[in-house]
Amino acid sequence: MQNAPQYGDAREYLQAARVSMRQVKRVLSQPSIEAADESAALLRDVEVQLGCVAAILRQIGAQPDAEIRAGVEELQNEVAVLATFFTGADKLLSGWLDGVRTRRGGYTVRGQAAPLTLVRKLSVEG
Repeated sequence: MQNAPQYGDAREYLQAARVSMRQVKRVLSQPSIEAADESAALLRDVEVQLGCVAAILRQIGAQPDAEIRAGVEELQNEVAVLATFFTGADKLLSGWLDGVRTRRGGYTVRGQAAPLTLVRKLSVEG
């Protein structure tokens, strides 16, 4: 177990990344502008922590044990789920904004200015 202390450092960073991911989930469960900013900062922390795990494992030069490998894969899956969530949310909001622009008039379905049309003379009698 000569590498145990070095793996211990990687495990500490992996644990910190797990804690940050739990905080991301908690923050995103209460949507707000502040929550978006905080979750972005927390996800950046996860990225840094996983980078530290990777650097430690590269420095050791050995294959990570099953526990570390499983932990990294778990976080990788959680990040992938969040990425899919954010992509879907972006598409939903973009579609919603396009719909609002279209309904407001003067815009095409793509949100571009509609071509002007000439209106024949109207006469209004009252």
